[in-house]
Amino acid sequence: MAVPALLLVAALTTWTVDLGTTGALVEDHRAPLVTVAIEFPVGTWSPWARAHDAAEAFAFQDDDPGRALRKRADALAATIDLDMGERSATFKIRCLKPDLDAALALVRDVLANTHYDEHELKRERRERQILWRGNETDVSFRMAQAAARQLYAPKDPRRLPYEKPKPVQTDAAKLVAARDLMIRWPGRTVGFAGDLTLEEAKRAADRLLPTPVASVPDGVAPRFLPIAPATSRARELDIRIRKLTQVYFELDRDSLPWTDRRYPAFLVADHVLGGHFYSRLYVALRHEAGDTYGAGTRDTGDVVQDVYAATTFTRADNAAAVEAKLRAVMTVFQERGITEEERAGAMSYLRGNRAFDRQSAWQILRRAMMERRYGLAPGFLDEQIEKAGAMSLDDINAFIREFYDPSQFTMLRAK
Repeated sequence: MAVPALLLVAALTTWTVDLGTTGALVEDHRAPLVTVAIEFPVGTWSPWARAHDAAEAFAFQDDDPGRALRKRADALAATIDLDMGERSATFKIRCLKPDLDAALALVRDVLANTHYDEHELKRERRERQILWRGNETDVSFRMAQAAARQLYAPKDPRRLPYEKPKPVQTDAAKLVAARDLMIRWPGRTVGFAGDLTLEEAKRAADRLLPTPVASVPDGVAPRFLPIAPATSRARELDIRIRKLTQVYFELDRDSLPWTDRRYPAFLVADHVLGGHFYSRLYVALRHEAGDTYGAGTRDTGDVVQDVYAATTFTRADNAAAVEAKLRAVMTVFQERGITEEERAGAMSYLRGNRAFDRQSAWQILRRAMMERRYGLAPGFLDEQIEKAGAMSLDDINAFIREFYDPSQFTMLRAK
């Protein structure tokens, strides 16, 4: 079943800006607004990025000592976001169309800024130390840390966010040098969403970025290590956190990559188990007895495996009963699978929910840039939903029996 086209928002158009840069545009002429998103092919999972403090180099480049760059953004009523994710760094600016030329000039000046505010970097250095200490009593962090340490080798990039970070680099010259290298690597994308024609977007992208170099150096791509097999992981693990009055539970295992042939079946199974307010977990742990306010599942993976978890919490004196119910839900789910009614309901949600991700030009552009970042064909994620719809109930239940095998899960308790 195809998703109806949104008539007021055009489809994605791409072109070659230069040998290292792809341009992308989603037109939407309903309001005189433009979003520009520039993506660079290096993220926090990169060994090079960690060695050269690239996250700070990218995030603080609009923070000059006199705040001149931010004042220019304020004068335009433009919003600037500088963010380094796991696989890429993104410079996003949003402005009124009449201010686009001035906003693009600001982008060029930010990317050429050599005056980082070293006082702000020192403040960030102190804050990072404080935040790390605060993680000791952050339940979500401690649970994620325990799961990561179960699954990943010490040098795996998926584990490193949960280990003590190195101090923030406060030498502005070193940060400028790192930034100047990373913004020239090929694999860049300049995306536009909003009130622009293709010709206007092409003119805007022309000479926006410095000339790219020929290739990305060694050491930039993430280096993933094998995940620990279930037989080497603990079956149960208690996490002690002081002054808790509740107990938090997670049944964790490694997730499926998006490209796994079983992923379409997973989409259906996960929705039934913990993906909505009347899922199996919610009904058993909240609606039937009021044992908790929250229960569900979480999948943090993408094209590589990460953590998949079934989660809930309850007051300390009710912990044993809730743990037994959580395990019972998972056991029944694995042994008996789902019903045809549940399969049909999951597919209705998966197909219908796609429209919520297509309400604006920026949403469509963001999705397309994400698929490109992961090396996926355009429309790949939507295709997985259609593959799920073509699967029989028997096939989905066979997947559930395999993937939800209790021997693959570790019970984590924070208490």
